[in-house]
Amino acid sequence: MVASTRLMILSSLLLGACAAEPRSISTTPAAPTPPASATAARKSIDPLVAVVDGQTLGFDALRAPLVELGGQTALRDAILDQRLKARLKRDGITIGAEEIERERALLLQTLVTKSDGSAGDNDRAVELLGQIRLKQGLGATRFDALLARNAGLRALVASAVKLDDDGLANTHDMLHGAKRNARLAVLSSLADAERFARDAQTADFTALAVERSLDESAVRGGLLAPISRRDPSYPEPLRAALFATAVGAISTPMLDGARFYVVRVESETAADAISPAQSREYCERMLRISRERLLMDGLARELASLEGVTIFDRAFDAPPRAR
Repeated sequence: MVASTRLMILSSLLLGACAAEPRSISTTPAAPTPPASATAARKSIDPLVAVVDGQTLGFDALRAPLVELGGQTALRDAILDQRLKARLKRDGITIGAEEIERERALLLQTLVTKSDGSAGDNDRAVELLGQIRLKQGLGATRFDALLARNAGLRALVASAVKLDDDGLANTHDMLHGAKRNARLAVLSSLADAERFARDAQTADFTALAVERSLDESAVRGGLLAPISRRDPSYPEPLRAALFATAVGAISTPMLDGARFYVVRVESETAADAISPAQSREYCERMLRISRERLLMDGLARELASLEGVTIFDRAFDAPPRAR
């Protein structure tokens, strides 16, 4: 599918990309038996959670559904955090209150900073952060852990982040360059792509994209977010077709690997008047954040790997597939 991650939409990246990508967690059938003392202790204690119409409700009644609801995510985060702590200790890096607060400030700043680098409304940033936390179910415990995790990952990758002129040029173009709005269809063969382009001359491109396109944008009739000429989050063949096609026209099929693109250019927004020199400081900051994020994601996946992990509790297995 065509990548649709945008450099400026960093709130979801900062909040969601630190943990490894979701995957099924399975228990090795021949896993060692946990210590008897631990099992006995767990069975003998049932913390009171609530009293319902005079009847007690203990944690044991809630444990299974809670684990099923979010146990794999919690376990994956715990594995990541434990290994992250060990890696920070090995490298002599300490994460304290100052580093954690810097993560929170960075997140708030990113949510409302304008494309020219000027600061936005902090109250609005706090409001947006609250909405994101609510949507992602991030209470105080998980949010604080997330900030600490981000701070640790960022510290570990800091020395590997490199900025270059090409990256700065791409960033400036994404922020201030001309952008095109378009609809896309992705087809599996040249014959299908040529047929689509031919049919789109007389039929509705949107309806055809919904019916035939293999891309995730098909549900929107192929509509894409505005794309700049140097936006690296989109494939080069797609950008080439997009900017080689006149506004209102339909492109010829463009090959990219094993698939073909057909685009219809809807409109173009002209570049603004901000020069690369004027935007350099802000572009450097945004490029650094973007490249830090890529490295942080990679490190998080490495640290959250199940390699070397033995899971005793079968409740943390992936739920069975629907039959």
